[in-house]
Amino acid sequence: MAAMIHQRSLHIATSLLYSIGQITQGLFLHPYQTMQLLVREKVFFWLTFLPMGVWVVARLFWGLIIVPLVRLTFSCSQTGFMGCDLISFFSRWLFYFCILWQLILLYLFVRFSYAFFKKNS
Repeated sequence: MAAMIHQRSLHIATSLLYSIGQITQGLFLHPYQTMQLLVREKVFFWLTFLPMGVWVVARLFWGLIIVPLVRLTFSCSQTGFMGCDLISFFSRWLFYFCILWQLILLYLFVRFSYAFFKKNS
């Protein structure tokens, strides 16, 4: 009995992660179509804020692992390694990319929410 419950919960978790992965891919590659589907179905609408979540996770990973590892490995203060200068560039690029992606998703969310509200009333 316990094995069956564990198998069922594993199946549900796998299915949920697969769905979130597919929606994430859609928001990245086809934001217009995917956001329209999210607003219409009202199940995973919270994924509208995915870019900010991506930025927070990337920022933590970047600040806690990548930057210290590059600075330790290449001794940025003593060598002229160009990668050390690129750290801040990539950090800013990621921030601006996530901000623009977030603005696009919020705009599409508001646009489709208004359109579906107007259509249903």
